[in-house]
Amino acid sequence: MNFYRHLLPQGGRHYGQWLETLVISLAALLLSYSTLPDDPFNAHIFPWVWMAPLLIALRYGVLMGIVSVLIFLAGWLAWSVGRGQGYDMFPRLTFIGGTLMVMISGEFCSGWLIRMRRIRELQHYTEQRLELLTRRLYLLSLSHDRLEQDLIGRPASLREGLKELHRVMPTEQGLPGAQLYLSLVVRQCNLSVAGLHAVVNGKISLQPAAEVGAFTPVDDNDPLIAHCMESGKLVHVNIEENLIRLPSRYLVAVPAKTAEGHIVAIMAVEKIPFFALQSENMQTLSVLTSYYADTIAASEFSPFLTDKLKDCPIDFFKAMHTLGHLQHDMQISSMLVGFVASDNTESAELLKFIASAVRGLDETWTLTRGDLRICMVLLPLTRESALGGYLERIERIFVERFGRRLGQAGIRTRSVALDQNQVNVMLENFILALTQRQP
Repeated sequence: MNFYRHLLPQGGRHYGQWLETLVISLAALLLSYSTLPDDPFNAHIFPWVWMAPLLIALRYGVLMGIVSVLIFLAGWLAWSVGRGQGYDMFPRLTFIGGTLMVMISGEFCSGWLIRMRRIRELQHYTEQRLELLTRRLYLLSLSHDRLEQDLIGRPASLREGLKELHRVMPTEQGLPGAQLYLSLVVRQCNLSVAGLHAVVNGKISLQPAAEVGAFTPVDDNDPLIAHCMESGKLVHVNIEENLIRLPSRYLVAVPAKTAEGHIVAIMAVEKIPFFALQSENMQTLSVLTSYYADTIAASEFSPFLTDKLKDCPIDFFKAMHTLGHLQHDMQISSMLVGFVASDNTESAELLKFIASAVRGLDETWTLTRGDLRICMVLLPLTRESALGGYLERIERIFVERFGRRLGQAGIRTRSVALDQNQVNVMLENFILALTQRQP
């Protein structure tokens, strides 16, 4: 598989490269033949015609360059038959030199295209993680502010509502937790009449998955709804002047858009108090809806969680699944580190400190198995050579904070690189290795 990608770095489904190779090669031969009919392959002068396969190899890699050389070979056979020349007139040195030049150029192209794909995959993953972290930070700030303001009058905090939403997600089909989510949004954003509709393959389901108030089913031809689906962003009647003039019975339309850019649902608001239609409340509504979309996307991995992994956080498992694909497709390594100690109050505090000393992209999972407590840290985009730096940093912070090293505190460490196997099988095997007693 890696050899195939090395030969075709653009991918086998990029059919235009075959057509472009054929057209450029034939055009170069015809141009050279029209200029030098007695020496179309430039065997006795500087081989200008060989610039065509050279450029093809630089653009599409080794295989396309060889295809261009084969077209040249077929062209020579046709030209020699037409002129009645034999095989002894074949320009061996010209073709050997041209082929070597094309292969070297193709190797250069393949190396750089693969490197660019790796960089794009890394950027895509970090952008997704940054988007998720930004949403979580805003939700944390929002939950803190609402809890501080409404502690007496409204004891149910935003954080508790989100936890309840997480619990119901894996147990429902279709658009899970729709009514619970809508109730949460109505309470936090002060909506009066609203409905939530699923979006499947870019089409809005006509029947609402959840509704509040006297809500009428959404019309996908409504200008506000159509603009929301096209832009992929929250839209309300005051956002653009041209929307005010268009007939729409909705005031706000919000897409439930995941970090990957997929719209899984759309919420239409028919009635909302006037003072609630302001920028801060709209931002809260947008972030809550995006959080709901990310929760739905993460809940798709719940069927893969076996009985031994039923307490695994969905975000942790999803991150492992994504990074496993990156390792398989682009050979971008990631590491999984486990810290193990006896299950007691002291070790719980120590492992809690380790879990809090992670980087922005890292994911953690603290679990208990028997009389052991385990803290697993997923290090995305980390090679084995960088693992030592992470462990040294944890060791140094640990000594500064507690005055002793990990081993002196009874904490064992173990690490493994993500491989191409199934994530759940690998995770089970790693937990089993962590819980085995040292001789």
